[in-house]
Amino acid sequence: MRTPMFTALALAVAAITAGCAQHTSITGDGTRHEQVIHGSVGITGEDHELTILAGSDVTKLSIIGEENRVFIQDGALVWKIELAGEDNEVSCPPDLAVEFSTVGEDNRLKRRP
Repeated sequence: MRTPMFTALALAVAAITAGCAQHTSITGDGTRHEQVIHGSVGITGEDHELTILAGSDVTKLSIIGEENRVFIQDGALVWKIELAGEDNEVSCPPDLAVEFSTVGEDNRLKRRP
């Protein structure tokens, strides 16, 4: 009886994870990153700086914390941005079409000229 149940569980886990995109996680406080990102990215903590380089295709950028800064270069795609906390800022190209939501005070999405 264990073998069919184990096989079913293994198949279910494989089916769930087969389509998952890559996830980049940044935690702690006060880090600086520049990278090409494919998939989702999550930032948790305070005073992080992230530059999303051209060629990136980010499905979702999530920030939970305070005083985090993200700079999205021209040529990078970001589809969804969620900010929670205080005084977080995302700077993006003026023509980037992005879904944006925020919870907290002084969180900003700035479009560069």
